[in-house]
Amino acid sequence: MPGAIAFFTAQGWRHSYDTLDLVTDLAGYQPPAGAGRRAAGAAVSLALASGDELAEVLAFEAAAFPQWVRWFAAAGEGILIARDSAGTIAGTLLLDGPGAATVFAPMLGPAAGTIGCVGVAPPLQGRGIGTALVTRASQLLSQAGTRACHIGWASSEAFYRYAGYQPWRRYAMFDVPA
Repeated sequence: MPGAIAFFTAQGWRHSYDTLDLVTDLAGYQPPAGAGRRAAGAAVSLALASGDELAEVLAFEAAAFPQWVRWFAAAGEGILIARDSAGTIAGTLLLDGPGAATVFAPMLGPAAGTIGCVGVAPPLQGRGIGTALVTRASQLLSQAGTRACHIGWASSEAFYRYAGYQPWRRYAMFDVPA
């Protein structure tokens, strides 16, 4: 990747950030010890969204992560919600599988799954809610028969490694020269 970065930089492109895709085999997935402890201490509960919760999810996304609204609107199902003790949405993620409609299915196999758009309300970040969401989604996908699970466009390698995922592909993102 350093050669590509040097090439595009020499052409006037500006290296803006790096991102990565991660994968894991969910056969027999077990979350790391203590993964849900901090979220439980914050009195957060996790559940798959029902159809009548979609408007509330979309409002949460519009307020906290507006760039993801279209993905949640298109999902319809496969949304995991974290709620605080007052019942307010604290975080969400998208999950799909086995047989997820991903461009990587030919490489990952027919039992592929995906996790994406993992987000926790900014005031609640750092309390283990994101970890609880990812590990619970991984358990649900594993129980459904998902094997290779893909998380794309991630910015925090350490966060996903803790949940049992390994880097698969890395990308250097560039802005088009003016």
